[in-house]
Amino acid sequence: MRSPVPHPPGRLALAGTLVCLALGFAAPLASASLAAQESWVVLVAGLGGTQEYRDEFRGWTEELHRALVEDRGVAPERIRVLGEQPDASPIVEERSTRANVLQVLGELAGTVGPEDRVVLVLVGHGTAQGSDAQFNLPGPDLGPEDFAGALMAFPTQTLALVHTGSASGGFLPPLSGENRVVITATRSPRERNATEFPGFFVEALSGDGADLDKDGRVSLLEAFQYANLETARFYDEEGEILTEHAVLDDNGDGEGSRDPGTEAPDGRLAARIHFGGGTGGAVTGTPAAAVDDPELAALYAERTAIQEQIDGLRASRDSMEQEAYDDALEELLVELALTNREIRATEDGGR
Repeated sequence: MRSPVPHPPGRLALAGTLVCLALGFAAPLASASLAAQESWVVLVAGLGGTQEYRDEFRGWTEELHRALVEDRGVAPERIRVLGEQPDASPIVEERSTRANVLQVLGELAGTVGPEDRVVLVLVGHGTAQGSDAQFNLPGPDLGPEDFAGALMAFPTQTLALVHTGSASGGFLPPLSGENRVVITATRSPRERNATEFPGFFVEALSGDGADLDKDGRVSLLEAFQYANLETARFYDEEGEILTEHAVLDDNGDGEGSRDPGTEAPDGRLAARIHFGGGTGGAVTGTPAAAVDDPELAALYAERTAIQEQIDGLRASRDSMEQEAYDDALEELLVELALTNREIRATEDGGR
């Protein structure tokens, strides 16, 4: 077990069957805007307190940035990075002060489209005094109320906050809401030991181990499930008591789930936020092979739109007659298969 997080003097007190082809969320079928959605990511590495933690937070942030760009197809210009020591990392734009984090979110609010997705990942220590949780930064800390105010500037966008630090559970109830995913590494602000969850969350986006449905994409739900399971396995192998219990909320009730899924109270919205890559296409970016080929790029966009329609159909299954559902699913799967065949033929023809 790692010791409780360090803090400077004067700060607050210490704190068989694969998943279905496409995980779904109840949304209108055949939404033309889905293919046009873009994902924007803000990575914030907080105050380390010691050189060991500074290096660890910087390493996780750099690996997450690399994975998003190289493995998941997110355009670098859609990722903003803040860290404790900007001079120590080539990807860090600004120091991760309270003022700079809020400024970046304000700038982003004026840039993103009305139906875009914004994913905010916090890597660092959290502290809490009672139910008053804080994310530790150089200078003044940030609390849930700060983020609540900043996120009001995104009234129509899908938002995801992933707080990977200790005492992060205190951020979930205040930030829960409609069209939001809130993931915290702990279920309450009382879990104050340094967390292992962020390392496995980064790992989920760095390889294909978290791609449960093997569609070449990793959703936030899949990343959470992978990191949650690997964290528990780590503690078990170390023979230690599990001191962190990650939770996910995306139905707006302020109650985090330890075992979310598309058939559970939480998990459907998180399943729709994908980080693409490999052969599966991406909502968040265009595969590298299609960058210089407009025809191939259009096919990838078409496939993504079909996948999103399947997502919505699966989520609506309980409200449909079985025959109508089967007919609609068959039609979409045939359309998806034909599009995949056309993509392969176009890729092969360019070799």
